[in-house]
Amino acid sequence: MSVELPVYIIDDEPEVCRSLALLMAAGGIPARSFGNADLFLDLVHHLAPGIVICDVVMPGTSGIELLQSMRSNGRQDPVILIAGHADIPIAVAAMQAGATNFLEKPFDPDVIIDAVALARQSLNRASVNDSLADRLSPRERQVLELVIGGATSKEAARHLGISPRTVETYRTKLLEKTGARSTAHLVKIGLEAGLGSERHSNVGSA
Repeated sequence: MSVELPVYIIDDEPEVCRSLALLMAAGGIPARSFGNADLFLDLVHHLAPGIVICDVVMPGTSGIELLQSMRSNGRQDPVILIAGHADIPIAVAAMQAGATNFLEKPFDPDVIIDAVALARQSLNRASVNDSLADRLSPRERQVLELVIGGATSKEAARHLGISPRTVETYRTKLLEKTGARSTAHLVKIGLEAGLGSERHSNVGSA
């Protein structure tokens, strides 16, 4: 049975913290509340990775500033920002800062539970993607980069100085390692893992 990621609730309204903590507890999700962002930031290095639900407007450090501080210090926990009086500029600023979701108070309990579930999925997916490059051999990574760049097996073979059949063998291994259902799915997985930044559209003309 998988262990639920903790949820960290940050809001200067005690009633919001209490209601969200009770909601998480009802779903079997461990939760911890903080009255402001500065308290959370003081302890974040000692906290296990989790999902953060944080009010945007609070005394002291704002929700967006908290998110920016976490990212600058290497914390990639998904952050759901909430606001009592949201407007389009605040919502845009939240998403640009890297918020996983942005919700306006008052929200339906199912909405926040769904947001937490989506945040958990994004964290799990990021964990898998981050480890992909480490699981590939240098040659497998080269082949994947070329596949992402749109190279055919013949073009990739010419670029790497190997036979097209060998490229196909590597492609098959990549499908097995990544669990991809097709080449298109393989490309999607590679892109999500941050591979393929260099396009190889001209490999055939080399």
